Amino acid sequence: QSEVELSPEDLEIFEGLVDALEDDDDVQKVYHNVANL
Repeated sequence: QSEVELSPEDLEIFEGLVDALEDDDDVQKVYHNVANL
Protein backbone atom coordinates (compact mmCIF):
# COMPACT_ATOMS: atom_id res chain seq x y z
CA GLN A 1 0.00 0.00 0.00
CA SER A 2 1.42 3.36 -0.96
CA GLU A 3 0.80 6.43 1.14
CA VAL A 4 -0.13 9.83 -0.22
CA GLU A 5 0.49 13.30 1.14
CA LEU A 6 -2.25 15.88 0.93
CA SER A 7 -1.94 19.62 0.54
CA PRO A 8 -2.82 21.64 3.66
CA GLU A 9 -6.20 22.56 2.16
CA ASP A 10 -7.06 18.97 1.21
CA LEU A 11 -5.79 17.70 4.56
CA GLU A 12 -8.20 20.00 6.40
CA ILE A 13 -11.13 18.67 4.36
CA PHE A 14 -9.99 15.06 4.80
CA GLU A 15 -9.62 15.48 8.57
CA GLY A 16 -13.23 16.69 8.68
CA LEU A 17 -14.35 13.60 6.78
CA VAL A 18 -12.41 11.25 9.06
CA ASP A 19 -13.78 13.00 12.16
CA ALA A 20 -17.34 12.69 10.86
CA LEU A 21 -16.87 9.00 10.10
CA GLU A 22 -15.34 8.31 13.52
CA ASP A 23 -18.25 10.10 15.22
CA ASP A 24 -20.79 7.87 13.44
CA ASP A 25 -21.90 5.07 15.76
CA ASP A 26 -22.29 2.68 12.82
CA VAL A 27 -18.62 3.03 11.82
CA GLN A 28 -16.25 0.73 13.68
CA LYS A 29 -12.89 1.58 12.07
CA VAL A 30 -11.62 4.15 9.59
CA TYR A 31 -8.66 3.24 7.37
CA HIS A 32 -6.74 5.60 5.10
CA ASN A 33 -3.43 5.89 3.31
CA VAL A 34 -2.71 9.56 4.05
CA ALA A 35 0.85 9.94 5.32
CA ASN A 36 0.57 13.41 6.86
CA LEU A 37 -2.58 12.92 8.93
